[in-house]
Amino acid sequence: MDYKRILVVCIDRDGDIHTKIGVKGPIIGRANVFDSAVRLGLTDPRESDTNALFEAVRMYDELKEEGKDVEIAALVGSENVGYESDSILSSQLDVVIGGERPDGIVVVTDGVEDEYVLPLVQSRGKVISLRRVIVKQSEQLESTYYVLQEFLKELVSDPKLSRLFIGVPGIAAILYMILGQHGWRLIVGVVGVFLTIKGFSLEDTVQRVYDELRSSFISGKISFFTYVVATIIALVGVVSGYNAISGQGLATRELSTLVPLFISGSVDLLLFACFVALLGKVMDAIVEGGVVSKYIILGVFAFALRIILDAVSRFMLGNMDGVNLAFSVALGLVLSMFAFFSIRSRKVPEPATPEESEKAVQ
Repeated sequence: MDYKRILVVCIDRDGDIHTKIGVKGPIIGRANVFDSAVRLGLTDPRESDTNALFEAVRMYDELKEEGKDVEIAALVGSENVGYESDSILSSQLDVVIGGERPDGIVVVTDGVEDEYVLPLVQSRGKVISLRRVIVKQSEQLESTYYVLQEFLKELVSDPKLSRLFIGVPGIAAILYMILGQHGWRLIVGVVGVFLTIKGFSLEDTVQRVYDELRSSFISGKISFFTYVVATIIALVGVVSGYNAISGQGLATRELSTLVPLFISGSVDLLLFACFVALLGKVMDAIVEGGVVSKYIILGVFAFALRIILDAVSRFMLGNMDGVNLAFSVALGLVLSMFAFFSIRSRKVPEPATPEESEKAVQ
């Protein structure tokens, strides 16, 4: 398509031309644009807008040699990049387009940032060419910079990302401030728990636990207090298990020894923590007139699991023979099956027939 009148537009969105040489936009005409490019280059030879201005002049001359009816202009924004600079560019664009009335527009920029205003130009005329002028060594660096800039903006505005990339490092910094060098172990543990939850898709389970704690606290249930006590006891149990293996020398022991040592040192306190948590649920059920038996059955499950884990750990440490191991595992399995069949046998009573209801009334 043969365009009768072409406008070459150079865009300086961040207003470096005005900031460094005091020239406001729009700059119209080859002589004025060329003069601004020379002054800007002498003022700051490192300024990339100088290259864009010279490229706009070069394209103007090239189109002139081809016999095209062409005009050139430079739009100058503001150092306050965003609404303010884009508003200024929009006003200048209206002045240039209204005066020249081009059929096609050639846009020249010095990077990705200036191209953000390309829709403003397209809304006022047909863009037939886009020319980005960047020093070759810095093109990838500048593009990477703006990708990182957009990511940081999204990081701050997105609650999920901000909790992960800002909240977690913030907690780590606080722990390091309070605990010093010893805080790194706790920080790594917290990160490990987070990765475990994400890796095994345990978010829903954690959310249900949180909702249960929150509802029990708001409603003033006894279970909230027992949950807190059970958590403390469980943490003490984990520390006790860690002390059991650290006292034996972590570096000199194999995993087949460390695991049973940890179980032996922590299993009783962990079972006690489970019983304390279930006790709170039992008391809530009694107060509310709910079903108590299911929590008792869960307690039986926990006790059966404790018997099996303790027996296996003792056998691996050489403190129990095979006969006692088999007896303990069998006892644990019997208790587990008893609890399982107790749950299965709890049936909801069937509704009475009309005849049975009449007999009951009589």
